[in-house]
Amino acid sequence: MILVFLLFYFYYSIIKVKVRIMNALKETKKKHLLAILKYLYLHNSSTMNELVENLQLSQPSIRNMVRILQEKQLIQEIGNDFSSGGRCPTRFALNEKNYLILCLYIQVDKVIYQVRSFSEIKKEDILFYQEEEELKKIIRQLVDKNEVHCCQIAVEGIVYEDEYVTDHQNILKKHHWVKDIKKEIDLPIQLQNDVKMIHQGCYFTYQQDATYYLYINAVGIGSSYFYKDEPLYGNTGIMGEIGLISFKGNTINQRIRECQSQDEFNELLGLLVSMIFTMLDPTRLELSLDLKWNYEEKIIKNILNKIDKNCFKNLYFHKDISSMLFEGLAYRGIVYLLKERIERDEKI
Repeated sequence: MILVFLLFYFYYSIIKVKVRIMNALKETKKKHLLAILKYLYLHNSSTMNELVENLQLSQPSIRNMVRILQEKQLIQEIGNDFSSGGRCPTRFALNEKNYLILCLYIQVDKVIYQVRSFSEIKKEDILFYQEEEELKKIIRQLVDKNEVHCCQIAVEGIVYEDEYVTDHQNILKKHHWVKDIKKEIDLPIQLQNDVKMIHQGCYFTYQQDATYYLYINAVGIGSSYFYKDEPLYGNTGIMGEIGLISFKGNTINQRIRECQSQDEFNELLGLLVSMIFTMLDPTRLELSLDLKWNYEEKIIKNILNKIDKNCFKNLYFHKDISSMLFEGLAYRGIVYLLKERIERDEKI
């Protein structure tokens, strides 16, 4: 009897190990498939050789996965590259069908929105609201009218799951309306921090690890730390929110709101960029301003040169943030839908 039990336990253990290995291999394959799709989205198109070189996967693996993605109609052939000899390499791109994203930027009294596909802006406008009930109604109407497949919402505030916190009047206020929208709309909806989405949009340009984005406007500071292709939120959503740090009895957000002169602003901005470079040592620091104080490059350069002359070389000032914000929202929505397609297909 004991022998039978031991044999049963032995075979059960072998089966369990095999199942774990199969599941691990399946998850690895899904990650590689998603990596191919994300690469095609970021670079518009690619040949198999380019995928092999950039994703560090073997040619047989890439060939097999490209075939699977073609069969599932997630990617398609769009032509051939010129060849000086031999067979012309085939170029692949994502299939745009069923990937229409509603991108919303929610501010205190208005909604800026775009309806986007992979390659173009289908529609865009600005709508105004007074109460959150009116805001929810606007979103419901936009979803119904445009027949989108996913909704990405950017807000000014600290995001944690389906709610966010603002401190615009020096008082922390929680916003729960996204939870209500999710109950009413049968559609993937994701809540995002606005600066993290601006930062995500930057990723299309440089695609570097360990970068930081600092955005300052009249209500305070938005900031983001980026690792690989993901903005980091932390356990409670406050990772990277440098404006919450206390300075001379107030948060830096409050000091920005109460700033009385260009000299005072220069001191605060110099402190911020110094802190970021010394504490986080980013490969790039992106900076944008939208307030009455100016970006005085010489002063900031002098401050950073006292730390390290290489710091200022890694500081990049941006004026136009709107396009980057919506690029970031579209990216998050499309990657989410691509991932869902892979996860739902058991045959993959």
